[in-house]
Amino acid sequence: MKTELISKLEELLTKEAGDVANDVHTLQKEYKKIWTIEFEKAKQQFINDGGKAKEFEYAKQPEDTKFEELLDKFTQLKKEWDIKIAADQAKNLIIRLEIIAKIKDLCQVSENVGAAVKMLQDLQTKWKETGAVSTHKYKEIQADYSKAVEEFYYNLKIFRDLQEHDLKKNFELKTELISKLQNLQQQENIKEAERLIKVYRNEWEEIGPVPNEKWEALKAEYRAALDETYTKIKQHYKGIEDQKENNLQSKLGLIEKAKELVNAATSAENIKWNEATEQLIALQTEWKNTGRTTEKENEKIWAEFRTICDGFFEKKKEFFAQLNEKFAANRKIKSELISKAEALQTNTDWQKTTADLIKLQETWKKYPSNGDKEEPKLFTKFRKACNTFFDAKKAYYENLDASYEGNLIQKEELLANLTNFELSADSKDNFEKLKAFAASFNAAGMVPLKDKKRVNDAFYGKLDELYEKLNLDKQEKANLQYKTKLERFVASENAYDLLRKEGDYLKKITDEINNNIRTYENNLGFFKNSKGSNAFMQEIEAKIDSEKNKLAELNAKRKSVSEELAKLREAMPTK
Repeated sequence: MKTELISKLEELLTKEAGDVANDVHTLQKEYKKIWTIEFEKAKQQFINDGGKAKEFEYAKQPEDTKFEELLDKFTQLKKEWDIKIAADQAKNLIIRLEIIAKIKDLCQVSENVGAAVKMLQDLQTKWKETGAVSTHKYKEIQADYSKAVEEFYYNLKIFRDLQEHDLKKNFELKTELISKLQNLQQQENIKEAERLIKVYRNEWEEIGPVPNEKWEALKAEYRAALDETYTKIKQHYKGIEDQKENNLQSKLGLIEKAKELVNAATSAENIKWNEATEQLIALQTEWKNTGRTTEKENEKIWAEFRTICDGFFEKKKEFFAQLNEKFAANRKIKSELISKAEALQTNTDWQKTTADLIKLQETWKKYPSNGDKEEPKLFTKFRKACNTFFDAKKAYYENLDASYEGNLIQKEELLANLTNFELSADSKDNFEKLKAFAASFNAAGMVPLKDKKRVNDAFYGKLDELYEKLNLDKQEKANLQYKTKLERFVASENAYDLLRKEGDYLKKITDEINNNIRTYENNLGFFKNSKGSNAFMQEIEAKIDSEKNKLAELNAKRKSVSEELAKLREAMPTK
């Protein structure tokens, strides 16, 4: 991009300096933006590499030197061009003064009016063809010219008819210009309005005189339109200054918010760097969208805001540098787990290898990444090794589906029989028959995976419906329902996860009951030396017995869950 700008500047240097001055200025601003971006990037890299912002020095690049040399050359060319223009303007001023003098001389002509008119027209043409004069002389010389032309027309009585026509036409043109000036007040683009008002003023001066009786009113209307337009322009720039002041207050507020955010974040025990970073970046975005402030304060407050932000990111960098040391230990452990998983990925001992890989997965989960950038790469390698084994295992068991079609037919028949089964008045007989249905269904063996959920949900749903209608005692029904619950888990798509969560839940309840028993036994110790019976002591003993009964039930359930998990490890593909 810098090379392109240098090429453009070299091309502009082949043209007139005055004609391309604005283009050169635009290139200079674009180059400054690129240089600033490179400077900030280099500075950030310096900071990221461990340097301190205040120690950063940015070496000038060859392109920068080349660009500065070209700018110096342009400055010299512009200076020479300005000298030439000044000389041309001085020459043009002499020519224009001579034209004015000749027009004034024409006002004294009384014999050959036609020749005088022709000479005036020639002089007017020469006036228009003559180049510009210096801006501080333009108004005065233009006024003298206009006055000389007006005097010519007013003093030449013989040219009265033509003069009246011109006066009328000039009146129309000047009236039209006044309308254009008035319309400028609706122009939203102020720069364009400023440009046009200069054009209209020049046109006004170029247009000849109007009827004397209409001149004062027309001039007053013109002046009023001019003043109103300039008033709008002044109000626009005043509004910009007011907005800059508002922007200043807004940015001062953002500085305070940034201070509070950084102080709160860096003083917290557990710093949430990502959350604080997002909030600080949001403040930076709001800063950029707020707009410029007054020239006096703009650089000062930006430096203060940037210092706050740089300080935060410096601390963040130091924090993560220390964190990376902690990540190194986890990476070593996970690399060892990857090696073990890769060694197992081609093993066809499905049962043992499944258990070994699950243990490796559980070990992996004990070492969370906590933001380590290397974690995704390590996890991808680990998952690839696991998936290689489990995909092979899945393919192996899917090939067995053909042998399960007979089991599916048998289970479909059992489901149809269960659906048509009607309970009799003998509850015991009903219970035994339902148990027989369940035993036959489980003994029928595995079915294809695509049919497993459908047929199992239908069978166990109907079985639950019939169990609910039996007149069983509370404990027996509870045991039966829990057995059905486990059978449902086993029949589901995510059986392993459901059973493992159930085991975790039962362990949690078991731990709570053991804690209760220990608490009750400790309380009981306070009354062991009491004489006679104690009602409170008897109440505690009753609670201990109740908790132990619950514990026995839970242990039985945990044993059932463990048995089902063991079966799944042997028969189901797991990922």
